[in-house]
Amino acid sequence: MPRQCAHEDCFEPGEFRAPKARLLDRGGPDDYQWFCLAHIREFNKSWNFFDGMSAEEVLRYKDEDITGHRPTWKLGTRTASRQRECRFDDPFDFRDDMGADEDRFSGNTKTKTRPPMDQKEREALAVLNLKPGCGIDEIKRRHKELAKKYHPDVRGGDKKAEEVLKNINQAYTHLRSCGNS
Repeated sequence: MPRQCAHEDCFEPGEFRAPKARLLDRGGPDDYQWFCLAHIREFNKSWNFFDGMSAEEVLRYKDEDITGHRPTWKLGTRTASRQRECRFDDPFDFRDDMGADEDRFSGNTKTKTRPPMDQKEREALAVLNLKPGCGIDEIKRRHKELAKKYHPDVRGGDKKAEEVLKNINQAYTHLRSCGNS
């Protein structure tokens, strides 16, 4: 059975849905009214979403609309863990001369020790058969050696060698992402 137009004294079928209020979470059938084509056009001409809102409420709504009314945070404030300092080879100790070993969070001066390693980094070093504290050159060299040794083309399509190579590549990728590059 078709709905009747919600406008007074109109008996046309109500085919077009219109909101009763300015609710952002509407969705139930009671939140809408139904109009015929002529009355939905009239309704749309007079509908003002911001009616009843103050100027600052309208501006706040527009600002929140940029992000789809979802919460946002400053860039870098909601990270899972504190970012490690970028590590790279500095044979001439330029970083020491520039005072780059100062802790940017607490103002303390760091010692020359490396930050603690997580378990995945230890496992990746074990896969490549390397010791903690090795440099990127050693990691690259070892990856290249093992990749040549276990490549399936060299091993005649051996499936076990292919799995070993996958593990080697994953370990190498993880070490590069840990700041060892």
